Amino acid sequence: MPGPDILYVFTESLSKGTKWGIAIATGLVSGLIVHTAIAATGLGLLIQNNVQLFNVIKYAGAAYLAYLLWNVIKEGAHKPALEVNGLSSGYSFIQLFRTGVIMNILNPKVTIFFLAFFPAFIDPGSGNIMLNYFFLGFLFMVQALVIFYSTAVLAGKLNKIVQTATFWKWTHYFRIVVLAGIVVSILLI
Repeated sequence: MPGPDILYVFTESLSKGTKWGIAIATGLVSGLIVHTAIAATGLGLLIQNNVQLFNVIKYAGAAYLAYLLWNVIKEGAHKPALEVNGLSSGYSFIQLFRTGVIMNILNPKVTIFFLAFFPAFIDPGSGNIMLNYFFLGFLFMVQALVIFYSTAVLAGKLNKIVQTATFWKWTHYFRIVVLAGIVVSILLI
């Protein structure tokens, strides 16, 4: 089952085009730098062991996603404007990139994943542990970028194929369900 970030890239690329999805995907992947640094420096253990700090991150993430959800609801169930000058709806690459970065950084599930998964692949006797964390983080970013970009391209191509009002109505509801699902999943951590 695809994760919430992939579903978000897919639904946004499907509704607004490939370049929109690539901008968000680039931001999501760039946010992994922060999670890698948190895990590599041991700050993740501070977050993991401090319930209040973890809850602040969790609720900030849920609030930001609820804000994105509200924007999707306000858009309505119509086909968005086609891409103009690369991006639709008047957003710049930087604004969409920033959305992806914030989504990723405020997702406590990613930090938990890095703390739970990465240590299994690091041998404490192999040398510089921090360097090993950053190497694993880089590998994770590369694979995430390939998957996110592939998703954005595929969904963007579908965007050009589907042109019915019924499809866009259901796509709008699907986007709402995806964002609401991400908000709920973060709140249930």
